[in-house]
This record gives sequence, C-alpha cells and structure tokens, in this order.
Amino acid sequence: MDIEDLRKFIVVAQYENLNKASQHLSVTTGALSKVVKRIEHKLEVQVFDRVGKHIRLNQRGNKFLLYATHLVHEADQALSEFRGSTAVYNVTVAGPSLLLQYYLPTLLSKPSFVQTHFHVNINACWEGKALDSVSKGGSDLAIATSFAMEEREKDPSLHHISLGSSTYVVAAAENHAAVTEAKNGALTSQSLYGYAFACPDVSPFCGIKRGIGSDGWRDDKVPRSIRYRCNDFGTLISIVRQGLALAYVPDFIAKSHNLTSVDVLGYDFYHTEHFELVYKPSMASGWLNRFVDSVKSAIS
Repeated sequence: MDIEDLRKFIVVAQYENLNKASQHLSVTTGALSKVVKRIEHKLEVQVFDRVGKHIRLNQRGNKFLLYATHLVHEADQALSEFRGSTAVYNVTVAGPSLLLQYYLPTLLSKPSFVQTHFHVNINACWEGKALDSVSKGGSDLAIATSFAMEEREKDPSLHHISLGSSTYVVAAAENHAAVTEAKNGALTSQSLYGYAFACPDVSPFCGIKRGIGSDGWRDDKVPRSIRYRCNDFGTLISIVRQGLALAYVPDFIAKSHNLTSVDVLGYDFYHTEHFELVYKPSMASGWLNRFVDSVKSAIS
C-alpha cells in the first residue's frame, strides 16, 4: 500500500473533512477522495461513513488508522536511517505553551538536533490534545505532565522520558507588600488572605478547571482572596509583575519572570508537577531514536 496515500488518509481522518484536509495538504478534494476510494478498494471495506455531506471515521477506520500511523512512522524513520546528512526532516512538537517555552529551547540545542537539518513545527495546545497528536501521527514529540500520562488510558505505543519537575511557589513582584511582610517576619496563612490573588481560569497545562483556583492551591485548607481570573497566562503574569496580585505558579515561571517567592507559614500542601517528553519509538535507527538517546544521555 502506498505510503503517501496512507499519509494523506491520516490527515483526512484527523479532520474528518475533505475540504479542511485538502487545504492542509494543498491538494484538491477530488484527489483526496480518490485516495480514500483506493484505500477502501484495497481493504474491501469502508473506513468512513458518509453522513450527508460529512464523513466520519467508523470503527474499521479507527482500527486501520492505528496501522496507518504505525506504517508511516516506521517508513519515515527507516528513510532517515539511510539518508545522508543533507536530508531535511519536518518535525512537529506539541504541548502546552508554558512547557514549550521552558523546555523546547534546551531540547532543540541537543547535538542530534543541531547536526541534522530540521524544519520544526511548534503546536501549542493542551496536553491531552498533544498526546493524542503523537498517538495518531500528527506530532513527533509532545511535552506533558506525568499526571496527563497517568490520566489517559494506557497507550503502549507511547514512551516517555522524565524532563524534570517543578514545585509551585507563591510569586510576587519584588516591591509587593507581601514580600516586605515576609522579610520582616513571616507571612502567615491568615495574613495571606489580605492580599489579592490572580488565578488561571483553567489549568495552564490541560485546559480543565481544577479546584477553586485551577492552580493546585488547596483553598479548602487555606482560603485566598481571588480577585483576578485570567484565561491567558501571560496576562496573569503581567498582573503579578505590576504588583497588583500574587499568584501560585511553577517555580520556573517565577524565576523566568524575575518574581520573588514568598513562603507562607502554616501551608504544607505545596504542589509539584513532573514533566515528560513523549514520543513513539521506532524499530529503525532514525532521527527520532537518535534524538531520544541524546536526551536520555543528558539526563543520566
């Protein structure tokens, strides 16, 4: 079966829309329709159900999609094993924006990346979508939390490497009154309530509302005065940097924005996130396995 037909089928399956898939691939809808018909003729079954003007991947189509993504993945990696050093590869990395900003520059500076010709496509999205994209062949790599890996159904096709962890801290601008109070003695959980907090509307990693502040703080144990709710994390940080509010954020966020960490007496529930590099391994010694080996060596 033609690998290029399989590659196009995967895109059609992702969109379940010939027009959108044709725009993504820069081909005509007629050409994609012929691809689908060739595959269905070869399989002697329909992989899409036609519902009016729409198409829907059916049960057989979903099963075939798993085989198609595996075949395309292995073909690409096999080609990269034998191609010369001048070959160019398209690589897609997906994950939450905060994690991409923090980890991607380091990952892209690995010798296995620098010494190979890559066109890198960066897809900022919620971690659940990023993991699905790797599983279905839409992305080569994803960065996600360990929680997301544990939360989804076990997918034996996905492997992961620990990138590290981050403990959340109460972050403030250097001139914030809470910083002064903490320096003069200690910020208590009671006095904390007197300061405004800025919280994300949903978790910045999974896009789901989790708890009162969606940031991991135990408001059931130590309540806060939440004055700002933000659906954009950049805006939230801007509010904190202006000295208008405190925020509970990963320590690398506080450090990268020159915010001061404030210790709170009587709060013993500090939240920690662990982060993973997720990929689908290959039998071939292509660029992906070489890159993963270099990441493992750097960590060890």
